[in-house]
Amino acid sequence: MSNLGYQIGRVFGTPYFKKHYNLKIINKEFIPKEGPILLCGNHLHVLDQFPVIASTSRTSHWMAKKEYFDGKLGPLFKMTGAISVDRFGDAKKAEIEAIDYLNQGSAVGLFPEGTRNGLKEEKLQELYELYSSDISYDDFKKLMPKNTLASQINLLDKLYKEEKITRNEYKSYILSAKNAVHELCEMERITPSECEDSILLPFKYGAVSMASKTNAKIVPFGVTGHYVKNSNDLTVSFAKPLDVNNYNSLEEANLALRENVKSLVKQNINVILNKNVERTNY
Repeated sequence: MSNLGYQIGRVFGTPYFKKHYNLKIINKEFIPKEGPILLCGNHLHVLDQFPVIASTSRTSHWMAKKEYFDGKLGPLFKMTGAISVDRFGDAKKAEIEAIDYLNQGSAVGLFPEGTRNGLKEEKLQELYELYSSDISYDDFKKLMPKNTLASQINLLDKLYKEEKITRNEYKSYILSAKNAVHELCEMERITPSECEDSILLPFKYGAVSMASKTNAKIVPFGVTGHYVKNSNDLTVSFAKPLDVNNYNSLEEANLALRENVKSLVKQNINVILNKNVERTNY
């Protein structure tokens, strides 16, 4: 039932999604048409799996937090064969289910960062302590850009704790983290590698571990842009599949995966800036 439900949703939903968001797809031919694969990429938005789904006719079983299954869309997640992940309970059950799909030669999708790369309420409250004597919490949240990356805030946290930036710099930088990181790089206060690395959260080992256990290939992807009607920058791109057996350790394979995703994200941004993306012929 899950495969049928997924394909019904894909056949009717994909054309609408592509047209509504003006989706640009790069190198979808890197997605194998058969055999077990793990689709792994960055995570910025709740809809990030849909550009990937729109790029292949294969059924893919996406790992999603348990809360989605308990909400109004729960029946949809179940019908399409998504995998429920209990982040605060037994996450092993989800891994076993994903491995079962891979052993059947299916595709599984997941986000190795483990969560969306955005600021959670708890982190916002922590950062607000710097401003609590100046403005209200509601005003502070309005000042904080909605697209602020948690990974870039984490870098600023690190620099502040290591006393590489002052308290006043830290206070001003968190309100424009992206620009601040690039500014620090231009001033050579951080390295280009540190700057580039800050676009992603650390990767968990679930993907490379499951690939090792099932001989599945990993297809890296990068999603960038905005989910707005007639978007001028929503882009998904893919890299050649990775074989974890070609690496000396899971740590090495995980690093290679992260580097691939990081390169794809940078590539997408450069392509959009150069305005040379051509629509995929469907």
